[in-house]
Amino acid sequence: MRKLQRLCIALVLTLAFAAGAFGGIIDCPPAPAPAPPPSADATGIIGTVPGDTQPAAAPTDPVVSIALGLLQNVLLVF
Repeated sequence: MRKLQRLCIALVLTLAFAAGAFGGIIDCPPAPAPAPPPSADATGIIGTVPGDTQPAAAPTDPVVSIALGLLQNVLLVF
């Protein structure tokens, strides 16, 4: 009975970890270009361009992608 229980647990964990392998890669379109900075008007207000505000790129390393996929699957189990 105990061996059957361990076998079932191993099977469930294997299927939970394998689910992420079939997910694949989902591409998304690039972000739209930022609007041009406003120009100075007659009241003396000068528009300033904000600094580099681009978000960090998603990791493209396959090892990182696999590790994140496994972490998400483990979190779904709990």
